[in-house]
Amino acid sequence: MNGPSENNQRTPSDSDGAIALRPKARLLKTLGEELISSETVALIELVKNAYDADAENVLISFSGDLKERKGSVEVLDDGHGMDMVTIHNSWMIIATSIKKNNKRSKSGRRRVLGEKGIGRFAAARIAEELELFTRTKDQPEAESYALFDWTQFDDDERFLSDILFLADEQAATAIAPGWRLKAFSEKRYRAPYHGTALRMNKLKHTWERHDFVNLQRGLSRLLSPFYSKSDFSIFLDLPEKYSEFNSRITPPEIIKYPHYVVRGEVKSEGEYSFSVRIEEENATHELNGFFHKIFSDGEWDLYPSSKKSNLIIDSQKEKVIESGPFEFELRIWDRDDLENVNQKVGGGIRSIRKDLDAIAGINIYRDGFRVLPYGEPDNDWLRLDIRRVQAPTRKLSNNQITGYITITADKNPELHDRSNREGLDNNAAYSDLQNIMKFILNETELLRYSSKRKKSKKNDNDEQKGLFDSPDFNKITDAVKRSDVDKKSTLNLINKAEADWRSQIKKLQDVLSQYHALATLGGIIDKILHDGRQPLAKIQTEAGLGREMAEDLQQFHPKFTQLEDFEKSYGKIVGQSSILRDVFRRVEPFGGRKRGRPKKYYIEELIRDIFHIYEKELNEASIEIELPDSQTLVSIDTTELSEIFTNLITNSLFWLKSVPEDKRNIRVLVERKNDSSLEIIFSDTGPGIDEKYKDQIFEPYFSRKPDGHGLGLCLVGEIVHDYYNGTVELLDAGGSGGAIFRIILKKRV
Repeated sequence: MNGPSENNQRTPSDSDGAIALRPKARLLKTLGEELISSETVALIELVKNAYDADAENVLISFSGDLKERKGSVEVLDDGHGMDMVTIHNSWMIIATSIKKNNKRSKSGRRRVLGEKGIGRFAAARIAEELELFTRTKDQPEAESYALFDWTQFDDDERFLSDILFLADEQAATAIAPGWRLKAFSEKRYRAPYHGTALRMNKLKHTWERHDFVNLQRGLSRLLSPFYSKSDFSIFLDLPEKYSEFNSRITPPEIIKYPHYVVRGEVKSEGEYSFSVRIEEENATHELNGFFHKIFSDGEWDLYPSSKKSNLIIDSQKEKVIESGPFEFELRIWDRDDLENVNQKVGGGIRSIRKDLDAIAGINIYRDGFRVLPYGEPDNDWLRLDIRRVQAPTRKLSNNQITGYITITADKNPELHDRSNREGLDNNAAYSDLQNIMKFILNETELLRYSSKRKKSKKNDNDEQKGLFDSPDFNKITDAVKRSDVDKKSTLNLINKAEADWRSQIKKLQDVLSQYHALATLGGIIDKILHDGRQPLAKIQTEAGLGREMAEDLQQFHPKFTQLEDFEKSYGKIVGQSSILRDVFRRVEPFGGRKRGRPKKYYIEELIRDIFHIYEKELNEASIEIELPDSQTLVSIDTTELSEIFTNLITNSLFWLKSVPEDKRNIRVLVERKNDSSLEIIFSDTGPGIDEKYKDQIFEPYFSRKPDGHGLGLCLVGEIVHDYYNGTVELLDAGGSGGAIFRIILKKRV
């Protein structure tokens, strides 16, 4: 079976002129066994090969004692099969380019999944030995056979060229009229039979129940559960001990009963359209617009816009998304409210949550086949759980969602595999895909939260209470005073008041927990500012002196051209330290130190100083600023005013980049009113705020930025209300668009 293991070391003579690379035999272990992360992944790779061969059915069958170095597993398919020529010229060639050069399967119906030419070596991960039986339609009485002993590659002394395998044609025994696929498939097989059987003997891993759970789950999610192809079926057959797993692979039943469904598409030029269906409301919300990328702060950021950019795209400033077009569907559940699902599928809430855990995650499918490891357990590739930490009541976690994204190799060429075929390259296209999906999820979360707020108000049948409002005891008082009210009704009123009180306490606890974290962050900021300012000042001073010395020395020693380089380097240090100084200035208002006593200032000058901090960013974004030239004397805390304007400016900076450069403006007006209050109008010409979000924008953790913290406008509202007895409101922009905020300060000013 195996060829001689001759390790004659050939030393080329000087006349050879070149030396050829001679790979060791163990290289194949790296390509197959060690490059593929698990036995489940290896089996999925073999199923993909069956798909590429136009198979309609695949059977994975385990037999014998499924312990290490015992038992066997077979993968049988009814694809085209291979003759000896194909085995020699394709199957036996490592990293063959056949699939790379031929993107379609033999029938032309499928886009092939394998392009690296190493997927077949997944068998080396599963067992020590592989028997290959394969037959084409053109082999009426015979089949091709090959035997692979993978242990040969364990010998560190052998070269790859030393390894030989037995391969020949024989009478058909495996791919024959009685072959095992007939017992599982609904297809009527007729001669001439064709297909492939991979029999892997002497397992390298002891298979236990949890392995089959993972295998069944992995196979069930290999094909999209939302539009599974009717021409490709996968069957699992195990010994009696594990017969519970014997079945045709299908998605879990709970997939039919989500609370929210999101469907849509993104086109190649960035146009998007999707719907969010809220089942409890029997309502569907339609969203559409355009994505484009803008170069800002040294990187490309994704921006949504309601209109297609009418700028001539400058590749240095703006470009279209690089991910390419794709479709998506997400199904989402509220895990604390699953009674409706239990009503349909039974089994209890705990069992349903386990099923959700099994299917949770957003999968990526290329040409109808799943791209691993996206959607696998603990593969939170969109980092949803990290987003949820900052706002657990608003944000969705990874285990609440199952869904798919469909791409194609032809239309999404930049979304290509890593060399190990597990995952996509972490390039600009992949980053676009992540950011787009975060935006879609963020919009869904906002609609979901809005729906829950409406439901809460409806259930309360009362006006929404403020955070520090006490429960209403007036009804209880009236009931006690009235003689015609029975004891039961009074108790019901008391119970309701108690429930309201408990609910209010829970809200207070949640808010206090959130602000405790912010207070801690404020303390950290103060520590950084205190410890960082002195060395930063020292760096600036010494770098400035070094630059001056270099300039002076250049006058006396003009031939030393290196002095010019020194002068430039010191200049860069001064410039970079100035950036750090500005960063310190920006974060200073968010420190945790005690507020000072308000002093008298001309507020217009303070506003101008705050805008000056953002002068560089405003200029780079081509934003025109119109500030008041009046002189209004007020008593105000400069830190508090800085916090207000910092949040308003940073919001405008982000959203104004989604409109054409010639329409980017910020305007500020200040006016003393007759009642001595102070009115500040802050407006921009950005995309504005949708009417449906008008009541939410001042709530903690509301943000339409995919990675926004949602605290800016909330802090603005609290500062104005708590320290100045004032109000902040979003005005109707009318037909002009943009966002217009009116701030009224009544106290101190």
